[in-house]
Amino acid sequence: MNKTVSPSSLRGTLSVIPSKSASHRAVMMAAMAEGETVLAPLQLSRDIEATLSCARALGLMGDARIAPHEIPGFVTAVIPGGQAAAPAPLRTLDCGESGSTLRFFIPLALDGRGPVRLVGHGRLMQRPLHIYERMFAPLGVRWTLSGDALTVEGALQSGEYALRGDVSSQFITGLLLALPRLPGESVICITTPLESRAYVELTRRVQRAFGVVSSWEDDGQTLRIPGNQKPVSPGRTHVESDWSHAAFYLTAGAIGKRGPVTLTGLDLGSAQGDRAIAAILRDMGADIREENGALTVYPSSLRAATVDASQVPDLVPILSVAMAAAPGESRITGAGRLRIKESDRLRAMHDALTAAGADVTELPDGLIIRGGKPLHAAVIDGCNDHRIVMSMAVASALSDGDFVISDAQATAKSAPAFWEEFTSLGGLAR
Repeated sequence: MNKTVSPSSLRGTLSVIPSKSASHRAVMMAAMAEGETVLAPLQLSRDIEATLSCARALGLMGDARIAPHEIPGFVTAVIPGGQAAAPAPLRTLDCGESGSTLRFFIPLALDGRGPVRLVGHGRLMQRPLHIYERMFAPLGVRWTLSGDALTVEGALQSGEYALRGDVSSQFITGLLLALPRLPGESVICITTPLESRAYVELTRRVQRAFGVVSSWEDDGQTLRIPGNQKPVSPGRTHVESDWSHAAFYLTAGAIGKRGPVTLTGLDLGSAQGDRAIAAILRDMGADIREENGALTVYPSSLRAATVDASQVPDLVPILSVAMAAAPGESRITGAGRLRIKESDRLRAMHDALTAAGADVTELPDGLIIRGGKPLHAAVIDGCNDHRIVMSMAVASALSDGDFVISDAQATAKSAPAFWEEFTSLGGLAR
């Protein structure tokens, strides 16, 4: 589906959607926990629906009861956890296009109850999985990757697991979710500097709410995980708002001319690494204020910056837009992992901004953006990637003509109401 987005500046107030990262983790802990958990607010994006579906298919939980939430567009989910799956000839888990869902469920699928087939779509099965394959080979795990499906069979064991920290923190979270259930202590040894550390801390924070704990050794690279831990439902769990999503609107408010844009519901002390967007934009000159518990951004004159994105890779597409608005030479480094996301996001943002007239150079692990030039009408390849599509919708504020953005439906992966939000704040899309 194409969207034609005309130049416009955003203005108004928006309640930020629940964090997709926190939602994945909360759903999975609720599914494993003894008792019934009420999760709210929740947004049923395609990725979160995939996690709910996989938790049911694996036998961790029964059917969730979904009801409207008091905030329009969000829901309340009542999750009956602590189910025990019986042995089955084959359980099939459809992970959609969600890397989190796939990588979180692989260790849990090694429950000794028979083979599990994990199905992916789009580029999902092209994304790295070899870390798990090599790690689990000594356990005798059967691992068969063919086309869009991975079949695993075996039993995860407590013990010591070593893995690199510069591919994806999702592998560490997968182990953190599965290992506490096993008898005996386990240790995760991270052999290179850990990128996206905040996502690991988010996992540990959600786990603590369900009574599951782990601890870092003094080196900050070794996690100790006691065994025989049984998660217990805390009853009701609040799902915090999404800083990754807020980044689109903070940038829109800063580069626009109408403003201000006010965002409500954000936790300023969140463990989400992407809350760094506020500090990064402020360093670039953005006028962002905390007002009455909300975050308000005013039209701003941005300046160039250099950003190491190794801890905040999801911010790169929208940061590229902010840098395109900032006169001078900006650089993004430490983002090589973005080549193995839903799209090659470095290539995708280079091509999209270049098509619209920006001066962008692609690096192996980043981008150089010489900003401050007006953009012009262009046909933009959305690359079936939600973050590329949303970023270029925001970038339309810098253009003197329409953007025709392909794959506009990709926003449903993380933000099914994005286009409604965008137009409610004055965006022009048809």
